[in-house]
Formats: sequence, C-alpha cells, structure tokens
Amino acid sequence: MDILISGLNNYVGRRSVSLMGDDKFNVFAITRNIRLFEKRVFEPVRAKIFEVDLIKGSAGLNLPIPTIHAAFYFTQVPTLNDIVNLNLELLCLQNFIHILQERKCNRVIYVARLMDKLCIEPILELLKESRMDYTVVLKNSVLGRDSLIDRVFKNISNRKFIIYSKRYANRYFQPLGAHDFVRWLKNMLDIPAFHYKVLEVGGAQLMSFMAVFDLYKELKLIKVGQEIVNVPRWLVKFMYQHKMEINSSDYAELSRVIQADNRVDNSWQADMPFEFTPISELLRSDR
Repeated sequence: MDILISGLNNYVGRRSVSLMGDDKFNVFAITRNIRLFEKRVFEPVRAKIFEVDLIKGSAGLNLPIPTIHAAFYFTQVPTLNDIVNLNLELLCLQNFIHILQERKCNRVIYVARLMDKLCIEPILELLKESRMDYTVVLKNSVLGRDSLIDRVFKNISNRKFIIYSKRYANRYFQPLGAHDFVRWLKNMLDIPAFHYKVLEVGGAQLMSFMAVFDLYKELKLIKVGQEIVNVPRWLVKFMYQHKMEINSSDYAELSRVIQADNRVDNSWQADMPFEFTPISELLRSDR
C-alpha cells in the first residue's frame, strides 16, 4: 500500500516517516523544508521525502510519486482556534487534496489534537466538498522521545525549584505512545465503520500531568531532587514566559494541551480492538 504523509513539523507526522514504513506500507512524505526536517529527526527514516510548499499550491509539481492508496495529513498549525491559523490550515489541506486527486486517491486521514475538537467544522466542510473518503482523528497527547511533554519536563527538571499550578497539573488525560499511535493509524485505515467519521483516541491509562512527571522521575528520565512549589496559575504563566529559559511556543502549546486534553471513551474499540502499551514501558523503551 502506497501512503503519502504531510505535516512533518507535527511530532507524530515526523515520527510516522520512521515508524510507519514496513513490508505492507510504502511511505512517501512531503515537507516544506527537507534540511529543517533532517535536523529534527533522530531515527532512521523509512520514507521517500519530497520538498513541497503547500502554501504555494500544487500547480506545476512533478512529484515522482505513484498512485496513492491513502494519505495522512497531520495538523500543521499551532491551533485551529484562530482565524489566521485556520485559514492557513484550510489552504494547505486543500492543496494537499489536489495532490491526492491527481494521483487518483480519495482516502485521507486528518489527524488533529483533542483541543481542536470545537474547531474542526470548516475542515469537515472542505473534506466533504472535495468528496474525500475521510476520517478525522482527534488524539490525546502523544508521549515519546522529543515530544512536547518530553521536552518541557526535561527543561524544567534542570531547575532547583519547579513551580506549577495544582489546578492544572492534576488534570487527567489519556496519553498515547508514539509507537502505539502510529500502529493504531495503520490498523484503522481499512475499518469500514471509520469512514466519514470523527474519532477520539486516548491511551488506556488515565493519568494526571503530575503523575506523568513523577513517572519520568521514577524511571530516571529526568533529574530528581527539585523542590516543587504550587503557585497561582497566573504566576506560573508569568514565570515560564518571562523568567525562565523555556521555549515560548512549547509553553503556549503545553498550556493549551493541559486545559483541553481530557478523557475519551475510545468507543471505536467496538470495531477495532487495540492493545495499548503501558505508559511506563513506552517511556522506558522510546529513548
């Protein structure tokens, strides 16, 4: 099966070009900047990568890609809850659809974050207008090497004092492992019940963000011995944005994720049973 992927700046999109290819899946991918992609990848790439700027469109492209059987589009903007980002996403998705249609493909999996749940109606309208055989996947946070949570936890663990807001650190979510989620995406492609549907996906374990941080310490994936200080949320935001050396986009993204990630019922398992890897095991193995 020939697969085309777009969205390599997205964490799961980037991991998928290494984890998706096998004897059954022949993977192609497009990215705006191959050199930038190569700087961020840390595992063998099992895909043929082409440089394509979806903002500029697909006109005149002569990609040496055969007929595509299915495609994965990973959200390429920080949030859909913003008119500028949403319009940019719609433009890129529309141009990606044109590439698929030129290669006789109408099956596309649009992968977004659970926090985008209230903003996907324009995405659905575009997919329907384009007569695509679609599935929209809304995922909980994905854990693994160099994931958002991985980067932030490693950063703040280097400090003597770690400030946090108990209100948000104790929020529960259902984290997914990168290997598990890519495996799930491969398995769901041919399930008839998933066509023209919106699916919410979360891992099997319900955990708080603080519990995941404690697990990082228990597994010795980060430094230990810090003093944990609970302060009001506004002070956490001020400190991380203005007083600490932490990537501002990472902080903004994690802040949105913590407020939006939630429990999902994984009702799709009635049509596709799936066994998730325990969080402790996936954190230990994905190094």
